[in-house]
Amino acid sequence: MKVAIIGFGEAGKMFAEHLQSHADVHVYDIKQDAEIKAQAEQSGVQFQAHLADALRDSVFVFSLVTADQAPTAASEAGMHLRPEQYFLEMNSVAPQTKQANIQACCNLVDVAIMAPVYPLKGSVPLFLSHPEGQALSHALNFLGLNSRYVGPEVGRAAAIKMCRSVMIKGMEALTLECFQTAHFYDVENEIKASLDDSFPEMGWREGRVDYWFERVSTHGQRRAEEMREVAKTVKQAQVKSGMSQAVADTFDEFVKNN
Repeated sequence: MKVAIIGFGEAGKMFAEHLQSHADVHVYDIKQDAEIKAQAEQSGVQFQAHLADALRDSVFVFSLVTADQAPTAASEAGMHLRPEQYFLEMNSVAPQTKQANIQACCNLVDVAIMAPVYPLKGSVPLFLSHPEGQALSHALNFLGLNSRYVGPEVGRAAAIKMCRSVMIKGMEALTLECFQTAHFYDVENEIKASLDDSFPEMGWREGRVDYWFERVSTHGQRRAEEMREVAKTVKQAQVKSGMSQAVADTFDEFVKNN
């Protein structure tokens, strides 16, 4: 079976490396420098310079780009896909964005990545919604993935992901604000001890703070883009989205100053 991956960032590389033992994997990225081609070769997959070549005869197309590029990826892929191919919209975007992308791309499947791809790799939980979702979920699991069918409506998996991000990314932003302030007042250890007493299962003394700082340092721009999609999701529910927008602004500001 041939599969294609659009986007060869952190998630794209992980899925490529995992799938190459189960399928013939072809990758495409708008970056086309020698480094990314070498990374594809090291991952055991074929790098294609043209999107059409990557998509040709691929049963599944994994879209793993940044949130702001998701509509463009769907639109450009849609020009090459046939009805029997499935476009897996796996980006962290609002349900409305995935539903709008259906207009540009046939057989769009809503897939939400429900945890960081590392260290879980191929066992990272994937929520999937599509009218043929049960069969598609089984097919992805046959490729060694960890997919769960959550409903027939495109947008349902995305809604679960976006609602979860309100909480998870919100905690990340609170941690940034809390510990940047604690650092100024030289009370970081006291704050970690207090939080650990209240929420011992979160590992405040064992690296939780450093982990979240590292994730935002490395992926802050991508997280900010995701939180703007979360804000769209919240607004559509007629709920004020001020907190989600503030989280996006917090990530943007942190990346700018660090």
